Amino acid sequence: MIPFKPAGYNAVSPYFIVKDAPRFVQLMKDLFDAVELRKYERPDGSIMHQELKLDDTVIMLSEATAEYPANEFLLHYYVLDATATYKKALELGCEGLQEPIQKGDPDLRGMFKDFNGNVWSVSTQTE
Repeated sequence: MIPFKPAGYNAVSPYFIVKDAPRFVQLMKDLFDAVELRKYERPDGSIMHQELKLDDTVIMLSEATAEYPANEFLLHYYVLDATATYKKALELGCEGLQEPIQKGDPDLRGMFKDFNGNVWSVSTQTE
């Protein structure tokens, strides 16, 4: 029997539709050490569908088109070091929204926005 999903994939994946998909892929690689999985291009060479592995999660993406305009998300992502990830995001051109702080729960959490308007909340559990 053929499995209903590829090995190592989560059942739910955020699907980013972005402007400048190659730039978004590079940001994910530089910032989160994303690993490229499957990739399919349109005849014009633009990204029709691509999958990236970020830690234990697969995200999917496509280049925005007139039929499928860019979308925006707010995502929470546990990382090894929220402060270092936040600083690296700023170095890579992301907009800082909240420097990492711990407030009301055991997570040190910071927030930034990428060039496509996606907001990333990066956290590291401290207790």
